[in-house]
Amino acid sequence: MHIPPHLLRQCFAHGAVCYPEEGCGLLTGPQAEAEPTDFQPIENRLNALHEQDPERYPRTAKDGYYLDPLAYLKAERAAREQGQAIKVIFHSHPDVGAYFSEEDRKQAMWGELPVYPGMVYLVCGIKNGQPDGAILAMFNEDTGQFDQVRIAEPGTAGEAEVA
Repeated sequence: MHIPPHLLRQCFAHGAVCYPEEGCGLLTGPQAEAEPTDFQPIENRLNALHEQDPERYPRTAKDGYYLDPLAYLKAERAAREQGQAIKVIFHSHPDVGAYFSEEDRKQAMWGELPVYPGMVYLVCGIKNGQPDGAILAMFNEDTGQFDQVRIAEPGTAGEAEVA
């Protein structure tokens, strides 16, 4: 999958605004096409959940994200009504680089099955409020793991720097 430069820029910008916490959102696009066309930020609900139940949610938004399932369903319904679909789930990693972490994998799986089959995950690194590389992660049914593809090198925003 290719992430258009303007969308990658928006994801990095959202990650920078949320810094030093993780930001998250969705990339949507026409159902019949693979490439996303629109970015929709979604509130990271992890701090609120941590406040309510720190034992169940020991992480905060500084080292995790929680994409509210209701917000996801509303976004999915709105996209479908416009002939669109959710193509990518995005989140940022403050000060640790862009990679699909074990925690990311746990959130993306329901037992041994992906929560959102066919979904692509975009992780943008943000270091000191600046872009720090990006990866795409996709579930590989043959291996049961997430394959990662680097789309922006560490310390850069990759194509996001193209005007």
